[in-house]
Amino acid sequence: MIYYIDPANGSDRLDGSSPEKARKSYRDLDVKPGDSILFRRGSFIRDCLYCVEGAPGAYVSYGAYGEGANPVFCGSADVSDPDDWVEVSPNVWEYKKELSTEVCNFIFDNGRIGATLRWDEDKLAAPGDWYDSRIGMGDHSAEPVAQRVLLYSVGNPGRVRSHIECVLYGKRCLVQNKSYTALGDLCFYGSGVHGLSGGAHHVRVERCSFLFIGGAVWNRGLRIRFGNAIEFWNIGDDILIEDCYFNNIYDSCITQQGGQNTTPAHRLVMRRNLFVDYGMAAYEGRDRMPVDCEFSDNICLYAGGGFTAFGDTIPRSSEIYPQPMGHHLFIWRITAPSDGGSFTVKNNIFCEATGAAIYSIIDDGANAQLRLSGNKYYTTNRDLLCRFGDRSYSADELGSFGDEGAVFEKPDISSLVGDWFGRSRAGRGEGLAKLFTDGTARI
Repeated sequence: MIYYIDPANGSDRLDGSSPEKARKSYRDLDVKPGDSILFRRGSFIRDCLYCVEGAPGAYVSYGAYGEGANPVFCGSADVSDPDDWVEVSPNVWEYKKELSTEVCNFIFDNGRIGATLRWDEDKLAAPGDWYDSRIGMGDHSAEPVAQRVLLYSVGNPGRVRSHIECVLYGKRCLVQNKSYTALGDLCFYGSGVHGLSGGAHHVRVERCSFLFIGGAVWNRGLRIRFGNAIEFWNIGDDILIEDCYFNNIYDSCITQQGGQNTTPAHRLVMRRNLFVDYGMAAYEGRDRMPVDCEFSDNICLYAGGGFTAFGDTIPRSSEIYPQPMGHHLFIWRITAPSDGGSFTVKNNIFCEATGAAIYSIIDDGANAQLRLSGNKYYTTNRDLLCRFGDRSYSADELGSFGDEGAVFEKPDISSLVGDWFGRSRAGRGEGLAKLFTDGTARI
């Protein structure tokens, strides 16, 4: 069965069997394995996507129909109304309405201008600086701590900015991973913690976009924030992430990690994705070495960039400080090889990083299960291109690790990105897909 959902114009008196009979909501449907739920393009939904688990050979699919922008699932609140802001001291404005959870980030002017968290109220000093008295509360935000949300702005923020989104902690993710599901042609925007999260297997994510994800405070005392676009917890087997667009992700765009019960990821394939401005990594491998996994034909631009760098020094605060942060691939906390371990990294473009292209600080035996071939490295950092185990490699030395080499020239970013968008529908029509190359905003 295919269900058509139009949150703006649909009616729950209809059965959703065609675009002309689109339903308004979908959560009360009796979804079976093999069914598809399609959202009208142009829809903007300030809520999570609630998925139902499928079955072997019968995935439940979530996608789009019609013309225009891909459907957007949004975890932020519109705080653009000038009447909701009050100046409490020169150039410091307080938001007077109640917010459901703590603030994790602000998005100004549809992403063209970033926001900087200040850890103390008295440090607000420049346009875009913000503070929330409840940062670090997370899932305990219901505790009796008065919320005070402040923003530095020369003039009422609602009048100075064309639009303001306040990214909230919310329900911790915009999609809870479910096994035997497929997501396609969807946009996930403005989540304070994660985009997709949770343990699952047999998941496909294709032609989706993930924009402005993360920024929640993990530890206020250590001044560490977090948030991943796609996170598989403890288990992540038979996963395909293909032709997706990631932009402004606080920590990692894709990761499989977990606690004591973590198992190695099996058959996790990340292929033909575009990664731009992420704080930790395009891919973060942690806890167990993957088995039969692949990171191939991806374009990775500006590791350590985006809003993750605002208000922090290099290297930014992290669990490995003072080691550098902001890598294209970051592999750590792996103390032994996996049985049959194999992680292939091939035919990728790695362009500029505050850290390294590949930073793999793991057991030597596990590092031997990493296979590199055909990657292109564009960097102005001749001192640190990659690190494997206890040794850092400069660009001139990388040839001693596999069949790799570095290129000291700036690629034609506009051409690279234009070609990618030309062959992928990810990010289409959101108004956020243009890539700026002037070094100030890359959205």
